[in-house]
Amino acid sequence: MDPFDVYKLYLALKLHFTTESYDITKHKGVVRGKRETFLQRKDLTAIRKLARDFSKKEIIELLVANFVSGNKWGGIFDENCKNNYKDYLTTRKRLLYNLDTDLDNILFRMEKEGAKSAMEGTHPLIFRMYMGGDIKLETLVIMEKIYPFVEDYKNDFVLSDFCLLVQKYKPFVHIDKDNVKQRFAGKFAQCLNQ
Repeated sequence: MDPFDVYKLYLALKLHFTTESYDITKHKGVVRGKRETFLQRKDLTAIRKLARDFSKKEIIELLVANFVSGNKWGGIFDENCKNNYKDYLTTRKRLLYNLDTDLDNILFRMEKEGAKSAMEGTHPLIFRMYMGGDIKLETLVIMEKIYPFVEDYKNDFVLSDFCLLVQKYKPFVHIDKDNVKQRFAGKFAQCLNQ
């Protein structure tokens, strides 16, 4: 892959994950970039290395993995870049298993705290559990895809960044909604009823 194309992919994904207005699915990943500007960058080595070592699909996945892990530069300049990518691939392979485990954790926490105390507090339990590292981001995204709820909290000062991340990550988490909804119907119903 041409390093300049990697650079344009990087710009598109960076805009997607760091700004509210740019949506990569609507713009089809098209970003204007000048080759002259690209050639003046001090990080050309890192971009060329990505172009040499990875396919287009892998570069997209690597950048997404690093943006969702909290790296605002997409991991290009980070030594943990490849580790984040490996973790991302593992999580993606175990998507439904992780969802099942996370739903069990949510139900256990609701039972332990009682439905009323789980709803008390300033923020919903699912966000508190994600911030505490008890459930995965993918669980939030899947639940948002099936039962949209993030829009209600996007103006909350504390949750606005998490809501934006969930919204921006949605196009990259692929599930069969009907299958997931049917497979986890009982657990979803318990979570929603309480």
